[in-house]
Amino acid sequence: MSFIFGGVRGHEDPELAAGNRRTRMHYARDVNDERALADDRPTIRRGRNWTWLAVAVVVMSLLAFAGSRGAEDVPLAADCDRPAIAVESSLVTAGEPLRFRLTGPDDVDYLMTLDGEPVRGDAGGTVAYTETPAGSTFRLAQCLSPTLRLATPAGDGPHELAALRVAADGTTEQVTAVTVTVSGTR
Repeated sequence: MSFIFGGVRGHEDPELAAGNRRTRMHYARDVNDERALADDRPTIRRGRNWTWLAVAVVVMSLLAFAGSRGAEDVPLAADCDRPAIAVESSLVTAGEPLRFRLTGPDDVDYLMTLDGEPVRGDAGGTVAYTETPAGSTFRLAQCLSPTLRLATPAGDGPHELAALRVAADGTTEQVTAVTVTVSGTR
């Protein structure tokens, strides 16, 4: 592995170096290379470590760029008057995440439920949840949520994803819902 890290650079065979110099001078006389004949200094040998480092930096940059590109947002136009849910697909395969977005008034606390049970969508930490007796609630920023992910519900068939409005007194009212169909459960 010493060839990767430069090996032993300080050791050089003096007989080999003298032979290489004589050969270089011989070739320079044959082709009448006056510059090589006038400059009889040993050539500076630079290691290739910087080349390897540059290649590694380029590869890491490309991998970082490719890794930072997440999945596209679920398409949904912001609507500050009427709540709505958009799902990436109404047919979901078991084991894949259920991706969705919510739109509606941004001064309302929303609670998401899946088959009547409160759930908490993951958006990579961009959603601030507040714990209430009803469950984890959140508010929309500019009438639109980021793309949220949930674990696919267990069991084949239709499942209801609903958004509930949570009042100040803790009561809930369903404002919108969408049905997703799960397939591929073992």
